[in-house]
Amino acid sequence: MLRSRLLIVAAALIILSGCQSDAEPKVKPRGAATGIASSDLPESLSTLTPYPTSKKPELKAPAGFEPVFAQNLARHGARSLTSEDVLEDAIELWEEAKRANALTAVGKRFGPEARALHLAMNKVGYGELSTLGQEEMQGIGAREGERLSKMFDTAIADGAKVDVFDSGKGRAEDSAENFSLGLSSVKPELDIEPPESDEKMLKFDNENDKYEDFLEDGPWKEAYNEVRRLSNIDTIATEVLERLYKPEFVAGVDEPLSAASGVYDFYRSAPAMSRDIKVDATPFISKQAAELFAYVDDGRYFYSRGPGLDGDDGSYQAAQILLDDFFKVIDDRLLGRGNHPHAAVYRFAHAEEMTPFAALLALPGNDEPAKPGETYSHENNDFRVDRVAQLSANIEWVVWAKGDTNIVSVSHNEVPTTVGRDCKPYKNTENFYKLAELRTCLGATPDKKAQTS
Repeated sequence: MLRSRLLIVAAALIILSGCQSDAEPKVKPRGAATGIASSDLPESLSTLTPYPTSKKPELKAPAGFEPVFAQNLARHGARSLTSEDVLEDAIELWEEAKRANALTAVGKRFGPEARALHLAMNKVGYGELSTLGQEEMQGIGAREGERLSKMFDTAIADGAKVDVFDSGKGRAEDSAENFSLGLSSVKPELDIEPPESDEKMLKFDNENDKYEDFLEDGPWKEAYNEVRRLSNIDTIATEVLERLYKPEFVAGVDEPLSAASGVYDFYRSAPAMSRDIKVDATPFISKQAAELFAYVDDGRYFYSRGPGLDGDDGSYQAAQILLDDFFKVIDDRLLGRGNHPHAAVYRFAHAEEMTPFAALLALPGNDEPAKPGETYSHENNDFRVDRVAQLSANIEWVVWAKGDTNIVSVSHNEVPTTVGRDCKPYKNTENFYKLAELRTCLGATPDKKAQTS
């Protein structure tokens, strides 16, 4: 049913593309590049960094192994800001400064640009997938169909289906739909199930009481406050505002850090909206200031959802529910459990789930907790949330079979990667692991019904 609906939608979009705005979803031609080249993006966008243009790296398994099953966890695609208050407050302050004749030369340009972005976000909807987000997800889906073409052809012949899950949030639901649309554009005969929402699995930061308590009052907060102190963010906030407004006006601003954060949010959200509105946000904040705001954001994610404090897994242990599900659906596929054969399982969630899952897997850049007595910084740790959980970020496992032997390849943002936790790669490989090895080294909760190797 979904396959037919996707084909109808795709056809309609192609027909209507000439009379609709650029914000309407379109199906990209097969093989077309999607996303924005990293070299074209400003730096220090933190969690609102768009997905880079992919070069479609190939998965090359050891001789004799064939892919039989794929699954992922993905963050939703590029979106607008989750609240209009940020831009409204920034525009209101700008108008107040204009009335007071307190605008700098650069500041005079800020208001019209902020209004234009605000208007575009109103059209898209706050917290919703932007046109770029649709493009990112369709591109990832299409590349998935091309990369695993043979596996999906076998699935079509065998009547196997693709299961799709989302967190229940609109941007995750739309990401699931657009990914499916991209995959269907390459494999139109593939049976893709309608997306289902699973908040417990894919919004576990709101569904896990122990994790909620940790986020509310965990030991991470003291370490994070030290990051804020070291960043000198309050002084930087004044510098950000004085770039736009005269010093005597800035001196009267009640909450300068909040106001400066609004400027940073304007700066970092503009690229994600670049298919809907062209706004140059780079003149309004210095590179140094943007980097410091990003550093503070990195510190928050590092301690609350990433590698965290040495000896304390509270920042990522809630992702165990996802890890266990990764093994469960593999067992379902290999043992033929469930009401239909499985070709793949795709999940669409948020940075709040992606970051802990990457830390639980100890992926490169998300595998080093803060050492005792040491505060996280860009100099002593490789963790950056814009690399781990950027917009449309994804972690994929592909199961490969050769006789009774099953190995798993792991990719992060479509690039093969290693797994930490002392996981030993399969012989003569770097990015492949025996299924039993992953189950042991990652600490999967035992499935009493089955243990496939």
